[in-house]
Amino acid sequence: MANALVPTIDAFRVPLDNTTDIAGLDRLLNEGALRPDDVIAVTGKTEGWQQGETSRLDADQAIRRFLLDRGSRLASTIDQVPMVFTTGGIGILTPHIMVYTRTYAEPSNDSAGRLAMGVARSDLIRPEWMATTRIVEANADAVRRAASDAGIDPSAVEYVVGKAYYPSRQDFADARAAGHSIPENDDRVLFRKASGAAGLGVAVAADGLPMPAAEEVGTRFDLWSAKVAISANEWEPVGGAGPQTQLMAFGNKVGAGGRLRVGHAAMTDALDVDALTRALRRAGLDVGPGPLSPEHRARVVAVYVKFGFPVEGRLRGRRQITENPQYGNQVKAALGGMFASVLQDNLVWISASATHQGPAGGGTVAAVVDVS
Repeated sequence: MANALVPTIDAFRVPLDNTTDIAGLDRLLNEGALRPDDVIAVTGKTEGWQQGETSRLDADQAIRRFLLDRGSRLASTIDQVPMVFTTGGIGILTPHIMVYTRTYAEPSNDSAGRLAMGVARSDLIRPEWMATTRIVEANADAVRRAASDAGIDPSAVEYVVGKAYYPSRQDFADARAAGHSIPENDDRVLFRKASGAAGLGVAVAADGLPMPAAEEVGTRFDLWSAKVAISANEWEPVGGAGPQTQLMAFGNKVGAGGRLRVGHAAMTDALDVDALTRALRRAGLDVGPGPLSPEHRARVVAVYVKFGFPVEGRLRGRRQITENPQYGNQVKAALGGMFASVLQDNLVWISASATHQGPAGGGTVAAVVDVS
């Protein structure tokens, strides 16, 4: 008797020649490799490197339009597809997207499991939540829903990639006018609260961390998860009705189909490139130290890096020139070069300013690999 078909996750790497480039997606479609209706999530590195640029939004809208025009799903359904883009295609990093699909196939007999993936969005984030634990609870609930969508327990989540959108300045002004008591926070504090609440939401849902106090969000950095890469921005029109955390949860499930598996590791600091080796090994790729061999390189499908800046401007005790206004981009470019040199590939998703995501001054790494 034939086995029942099971959910099977696949992934496609597509370099971008410009922010609205869908030529690679059209090629996959014409080759019969990709069905738009099978797409459940997209991640991407876009080229923006300065304030005010729109590369995230441009890429998001172009891909949603591709899914709408080439597929049969309603716009309201496509609006719910998580698309997580990070800017800063600097140094040798190449803008690209990773497109994840869910189809059905024979289950694998691999005792280590194969990739299971689920997606979710949080409830709409209210301005008054930003000073409470309600925002952490909303993110934890979204992680649990994504795990359920993947068919795994939240404790089996290996990694979460997402974007935490928070209310606009006008939203905060309107909420205060309606009588809500909300502290005046600058953009850096809002980022830490939103990104940190997402990181702690993963820690609560997937790691069993007790719910932190509201004042610990964005301030108590000894609380963290190694399973998360979520950044934050003021809401922009990227699908959905308003500011939400959109995320995808990765795990390995025995009996799942497909060719992929995922592994993660914590980065101790910005020089800990060996975290990539640890993540690759955890995913099932038996790599040695140093640059990957061509055989191993061919099996790496996606790499995610979330990093934090050195604590108090010191990296392993040595001063960093943080006064340089380009310091953040320079660190990202440096890490891009580090990880690309090991991978022998520059298609790496790298996001800065980890908050409760890996140890302070460190970060997290995840790798999706082909183990077929």
